[in-house]
Amino acid sequence: MNAERLPTLLLRMEAMRDSLGQAERKVVDYILKNPEKMIYLSVAGLAEASGVSDATVVRTCRKLGLSGYQDFKVTLAQDIVTPIQSIHEEISENDDVSAIADKVFQGTVQALRLTHDSLDIAALERAANFISQARRVIILGMGSSHSVAVDLQHKLLRLGIDAVACTDSHMQTITTSLLNKEDVVFAISHSGSSKDIVDNTKLAKSNGAVTISLTSVGSSPLSKITEVQLYTVSRETRYRIVALSSRIAQEAIIDTLYTLIALKDRKYVEVSAKLKKRFKGKNTE
Repeated sequence: MNAERLPTLLLRMEAMRDSLGQAERKVVDYILKNPEKMIYLSVAGLAEASGVSDATVVRTCRKLGLSGYQDFKVTLAQDIVTPIQSIHEEISENDDVSAIADKVFQGTVQALRLTHDSLDIAALERAANFISQARRVIILGMGSSHSVAVDLQHKLLRLGIDAVACTDSHMQTITTSLLNKEDVVFAISHSGSSKDIVDNTKLAKSNGAVTISLTSVGSSPLSKITEVQLYTVSRETRYRIVALSSRIAQEAIIDTLYTLIALKDRKYVEVSAKLKKRFKGKNTE
C-alpha cells in the first residue's frame, strides 16, 4: 500500500511510530503491513502475530488516540472498507436481487456448516449441565446479540428454568452483583470484546457464578474469562454494522442447548407440555 494512498488512521500510525516504545512499534509495524487482516483479528490474535502482550495492543490503540482495540477496528474499517462491505462483505453495488439473495443465503449456510463442523461437543454438554442445575440463569446480550439473549430466555422459561435476559448494561451490573455459586451467566457477544459484557461477566464470576460465553471463534477478552466457551464460525467480520450469518449460527447453538436440556429430564418436557396446554388457542409463536 503506497504511503500516498494510506487511510487516515494508517498515516497517523506512520507519523507516530518513532515516538512509540519498542513493543508498541511491533504492533504498529504489523498493522501497517497487514491492514486488511486487522478486521478479522482479535486482541489476542494481533498480540500473538506481533509478538507482544494483549495489554500492549490496547495501550498502543490508546496512544493512537482511540479508546481501545474495538474502537481501532471500527475506525480502520471505516477507512478501508466500503459502505456496501460494511453491510455484507461479499456484495457489490452491481449485484442484482438474485445475486444478493444468493450471497446472503450462501453466507448463512456456510456459517452453519462451519459452526457445526467446529462444535466442541464436550463444551455443549458442560453448558447444558450447568444450566440445568442452576438456581438462576442470567443471559447477557446487547446490540445484535439482544434478540439471541431474549430467545434463550424464552426457551429456558418454557422448560421451567428461571432465566432472565439482561440487555441493558446497568441492569446487567445490578443483576450480576447479586449472583452466587448456584447461578449461571450466559454471555453472548459476536466480537467477544464488548466492554459491558466482559466487565459484568467478570463481576458474576467474582461472586462465584459459573460463566459461559458464546462468541465468534478465536481468543477474545470474553472467552478468556469464562469456564465454558461456545463458538460460531463464519466469514462475517466483527466490524459489520449488523451481524447476519453469525446470528443464525448463534441461534442454532441455542436450539441445540435447548434440546439437550429438554432431554435430560422428563420434568422439562412435562413443563413444556403444561405450558403448551395452557396456551392452547392462543398465539405463542
